[in-house]
Amino acid sequence: MSRPNATPQFTLIQGLYWMAYCILVSFSSVYLLDRGFSNAHIGILISVSSILSALLQPVAAARADRMVKLSLRQVCAGVSAVMALCAVGLLLLPGTLLQGGLYMVLLVLLQLLTPFLYSLAMDCHNNHIRLNYGLARGAGAATYGIASASCGVLTAAFGVKVLPLALAALTAILVPALLTFRHGGPVKKELPRENVLDAVRDHTPFLKKYPHVLPLLAAISLLFTSHNILISFPYQIVQGVGGDTQEMGTLLTIMSIADIPAMVLFSLLLKWAGSRFWVKVSSLSFFLHALLTWLAPGMGFLCSIQFLESTGYALYTVAAVYFVNEIIDLPDRVQGQAYFSMTNTIGIVLGSSLGGFLLDWWGGSGALLAFATLTGGVGMVLFLYALKQPVHVSDLA
Repeated sequence: MSRPNATPQFTLIQGLYWMAYCILVSFSSVYLLDRGFSNAHIGILISVSSILSALLQPVAAARADRMVKLSLRQVCAGVSAVMALCAVGLLLLPGTLLQGGLYMVLLVLLQLLTPFLYSLAMDCHNNHIRLNYGLARGAGAATYGIASASCGVLTAAFGVKVLPLALAALTAILVPALLTFRHGGPVKKELPRENVLDAVRDHTPFLKKYPHVLPLLAAISLLFTSHNILISFPYQIVQGVGGDTQEMGTLLTIMSIADIPAMVLFSLLLKWAGSRFWVKVSSLSFFLHALLTWLAPGMGFLCSIQFLESTGYALYTVAAVYFVNEIIDLPDRVQGQAYFSMTNTIGIVLGSSLGGFLLDWWGGSGALLAFATLTGGVGMVLFLYALKQPVHVSDLA
């Protein structure tokens, strides 16, 4: 009997999620400026929501790991339903304070959902159900680009209210897509009953239980700080090599396309080497991407090195989900995904705030890219060192 294939439905889930992500994050300034927010207020709102999500991700994941009555897909569907209601609130409720509050809640919930979806995919993997996560994640990257182009056209034609309308529709469709995703189920159900009860009653703090994870989290936070500097200030970087907004658009398009191959082909890469090897490769690529961007003499060279986006960020995005699944005990894997997902949030906050400071203080992209190279280099060395330390994996795995 052939194993059930969860890839088509999970690809749908990823497509809906990343289109919603595009609308909420990439078009945040477009929507909020129209609602009367200043650039400074938008920056504060996004930073506060990122900090809140970083603090809440491990807490929410710990609750999800200890739940017995609710399945992970039900938790994800609940979060999506609340997001749909908040998006409707953006359409119906006036006032800057209400709009800002609802938008902040949406940003926090969106980032909370990310590690839950990672864990949902790994539930299938752990239950030996076919799911090509890389293909699904690559499709998510492609739909992100489609949503970006479509929303740009629709917003120009119909105004910014099309954004919360589209967000409400996508998150509402995501609810039944998640509820009908019955592949895998909670992995804890496959464990002996006494192990399930022990896991639910175990309240040992995550970082105390897994001390080997802390240096990995610090290293990845530095790598993401480096990466987010590159993607947060593309205009200043392009200006530094004599480019303009047209060249910036070309660069961002190449970066988006470069993300897809590593994601789609990752199932083949796993046949050649395990996830630990590929996260090592990605850490080296994070550093080289920053270094070569700093040394780039012109736009041609800058565009030519964007393959490092594929072997860096894109490769890590998929490989890390499998890597976390291998180094964290089964009853704690939602928390594991949340902690590793949190590093990207930390990188966004540090990269955008410190990068903006460096640009204002020194001007030009030289100091900015030197700092990106430094954080990428330190992050890579710390990451490779941390991987050499013994890593415990529970017998339950």
